[in-house]
Amino acid sequence: MSNLTSAIVLCLSAPLLWPYSAEAAESYTLGPGDHIQVRVSDFRAGTGEAYQWTVYQTGSADFVVGPDGRVSLPVLGNLDAAGKTTAELEAAIATNLQAKAGLTVRPDASVQIVRYRTFYVIGSVDKPGEYEYKPGLTVLQALGVAGGLQRVTSDQQLGFEKEALASRGDLRVLSAAKISLLARQARLEAHVEDKPAIAFGADLLARSGEPDAARAMKEEQLLFEAGRTSLAQQTNALEQNKAYLRSELVALQQKSATNEKALAAMRKEQELVGDLVTRGLTAAPRQLELQQNAAQLENNQTDIEVAIMRANEDIARLDREILDLRAKFRRDLLLESAEVRNRLAETDEKIRTARALIEQAELRAPTLVLPKAASYEKLTYVLSRRDKDGKSETFPADEGDLIQPGDVVRVIPASADVSTSRGLRVAN
Repeated sequence: MSNLTSAIVLCLSAPLLWPYSAEAAESYTLGPGDHIQVRVSDFRAGTGEAYQWTVYQTGSADFVVGPDGRVSLPVLGNLDAAGKTTAELEAAIATNLQAKAGLTVRPDASVQIVRYRTFYVIGSVDKPGEYEYKPGLTVLQALGVAGGLQRVTSDQQLGFEKEALASRGDLRVLSAAKISLLARQARLEAHVEDKPAIAFGADLLARSGEPDAARAMKEEQLLFEAGRTSLAQQTNALEQNKAYLRSELVALQQKSATNEKALAAMRKEQELVGDLVTRGLTAAPRQLELQQNAAQLENNQTDIEVAIMRANEDIARLDREILDLRAKFRRDLLLESAEVRNRLAETDEKIRTARALIEQAELRAPTLVLPKAASYEKLTYVLSRRDKDGKSETFPADEGDLIQPGDVVRVIPASADVSTSRGLRVAN
């Protein structure tokens, strides 16, 4: 069997022989872009049943590790996830929930990775692009995932040019979308932190002369002012109702005091008239009239006290409505902020993919037209990887080397430009 045939067989069979063991899954550490599902339960001794926390029973919904390495979870808020295994994150969730809820027994938390963050394969492969990472993935298996070695015909050169144009168009759309998301994120942060104005980031300010950036910042500034004005108007309307009720309450209290004085005078007069009637010095009808007037004043006093109580209840209700209004406004902002963070992360990933595809189409495609079988007898593999500081590093690799999430695997045939492969290791 020739070297070319062996390489093709290995590439096509790689997905079926995936070395994805339980040990590899346990050692996998989470990072930005990973999608996870979380389930929490605790055992209720009183009923003898396991209780599932419904707040985490989100069906098919999952949580995404954001660019900052944290994941936003119900009840707990943002929790550090990057660099942790699923077991470590499970322990962190259970411990924090126990402290948050004041439980005597720590609940059971389960974290499952439903979608791994991606890596990229470009160069002389049949299907270059973005693929989901799996622990234990080697360079040769990545080649198999990308469809094996590229088979290019002479009439595909025009297709490469079209793909490059399409990718550049996608890149422009994604860049515009990122500008809008950054401006929107700045507005939401200003609302959440109750700032008087939006503090746009340095990236946006540096591009303020561009039409897209200027329009995005202007639109978000208008939305910011409209949101603050709307909240202030609704709050002021409720405050005005409270002021009216307070003035009505003062009037009722004054009326109550006046009625109390009249009632006291009426009772005193009743005593005097009652004494005169007893001594036969005045007629009984006069005493009856005073009793009726006193009863009327007592009824009036009861009505006033009921009105005062209702006014106080209405004031308390308006206070609750003001608090609920502000709480809902902030809650909506926090939910929108989480959505924007996730969309920014996805947009960044798509931008990196579009740039890689442009490089593939414009720089590597011309070297792939009409390849000869001999050019695939020896292949060169190059890995591009970002370190912890975000700096990109490029180095040669062998087909058995393990790749990491976010890596870019470049496959270069022997027919490629000598300057491209000079100094790199060659995979036999």
